[in-house]
Amino acid sequence: MRRISLVALSASLFCFSMMTEAQSLSQDMDILGVNLVTVQHSNNAAEMQQALKKMRAAALDAEKQTPYSLQGQAADSASMTAYRAGIHQLIAQIDVVDKLVQHGKLDQAKQQARKLVDIRNQNHSKFR
Repeated sequence: MRRISLVALSASLFCFSMMTEAQSLSQDMDILGVNLVTVQHSNNAAEMQQALKKMRAAALDAEKQTPYSLQGQAADSASMTAYRAGIHQLIAQIDVVDKLVQHGKLDQAKQQARKLVDIRNQNHSKFR
């Protein structure tokens, strides 16, 4: 009986550790895309803030990963440095939009959110 309990506990811990691992870069990009649409179309400040919070978390996670097109390159290579700079630019713009939402300036926030699309498009052309 003790052996069965240990096996069950081990399996549970393994499953839990797998759930807490970072998401794949693809998943992070999906999160960014879905929540960008929410920010662009919502008129609810709380909903926009929640979407921006998810976007920021996904961007921070994506920063730690390597795009497929850069696989095998050194972490300090020019391409990887440029990739991380693009992510930093994205995070900075998410923060700009979030501040506007916090101050109730939803229309201005939506205008600034357009820059998120520009940042995405620029970086997708380089690293996708």
